[in-house]
Amino acid sequence: MIAVTAWEWIGLFIGMIVGGLAEAWGISNPEILIRLGKFQDRLFIGCIAIAIGAGALALYGLAALGVSFHWGVKPDYVWGVALGAAIFGTGIAISGYVPGTIWMALGEGRRDAVYAVFGGLLGAASWTLIYQTPFGHWLVTYDNFGEIYFGGKVDTDLYVGFGIAFIWAILMFGIAYMLPRYKGGKSCFYQSSHKNYKPTTAEEEQNIESAEVLQEGSSMPMGNGTTAEQFNYHYTVSSDLFGKVMLTVGIIIGFTVVLEMFLHQILGESTTFSWIAAELWLPASYWKYSEIVVTTIGWEPFSDIGTLFGAFLFSVFVTRRFQAFNKVLPPSWVSRFGNSEIKRAGGAFGGSFMMLLGARMADGCASGHILSGDLQMAVSSLEFFVIVIIFLLIAVHLIYKTKRSE
Repeated sequence: MIAVTAWEWIGLFIGMIVGGLAEAWGISNPEILIRLGKFQDRLFIGCIAIAIGAGALALYGLAALGVSFHWGVKPDYVWGVALGAAIFGTGIAISGYVPGTIWMALGEGRRDAVYAVFGGLLGAASWTLIYQTPFGHWLVTYDNFGEIYFGGKVDTDLYVGFGIAFIWAILMFGIAYMLPRYKGGKSCFYQSSHKNYKPTTAEEEQNIESAEVLQEGSSMPMGNGTTAEQFNYHYTVSSDLFGKVMLTVGIIIGFTVVLEMFLHQILGESTTFSWIAAELWLPASYWKYSEIVVTTIGWEPFSDIGTLFGAFLFSVFVTRRFQAFNKVLPPSWVSRFGNSEIKRAGGAFGGSFMMLLGARMADGCASGHILSGDLQMAVSSLEFFVIVIIFLLIAVHLIYKTKRSE
């Protein structure tokens, strides 16, 4: 048996890898997740599917060979996970953020991320209060099937788990290959495997628009023929190269999550909000949930600091998207609600409040459930992911379907 438990501060470096690469994906920009909710730009789904598939194969393959991991399969308390996921998906639609991208957006110098932090802290604190009530107790205990993955109880039947992981990876890679990034186009995975593929005019136009959204508000010159231009205006690079870059980034993130589980714990980025609330307002000596968080938090605050710093370094030295906290509002938000910074501050705050409340209620977020959890093939995480997507699509449709009348 090969086992290790690393020092907590090593989470800084793990977080920097994830934060930097995810910033390159562009998900620190709230417009990207709003467009995902519109099903307008599906790049993130392909990238995360690659990470899940590659990571699941590596995790269960190594586990079957005798490598010990710090498993983090979330318990499947059906109704609490479902309600939390519904609130979480709705909060993403309003704010454009998930817990991890708030830290990335701060590193990228986004002003509305400041409001999102405070909304998230209040949302996390609200769950600490609810947890202590009979309703909170019911949510986490009723129909609670425990820590189970597709092959049974966590850390059991690992050879069976590897077989399931192989099928799961094929499904994830199939989604990444078949799901087009834009309507009427092809996925980046497809393009990278067809060297002679020529993007359609519509794809090139949407790539240009996406690049302009990612670069909007940047306080840094990008330059011609630079790496930053290739990251942002990727239509100027061969589709084959861009697809391979996205494929590689997805695989590296998946392997990084597996490395985290070998060294210390799973990747998660919402518990830090509850930990801050416990340290500042809701002491563990009285609040039960604060006691749980404080005694089990591990290296997550370190990895979240690393996520912020990694996004900062990438936005300054690689993508050149650093905004220096200029006033920049998501285009979809402006189209629906206008250019008022006060309204956007309320949206970022309120949406993040809902999103963190839902994340803590479901015991995980986009990192702890959707990436780390689905990589571990956790039943609770698959439930969470499906319900989040449903409510994200519904909420975005209802919120952004009508443009603001001038």
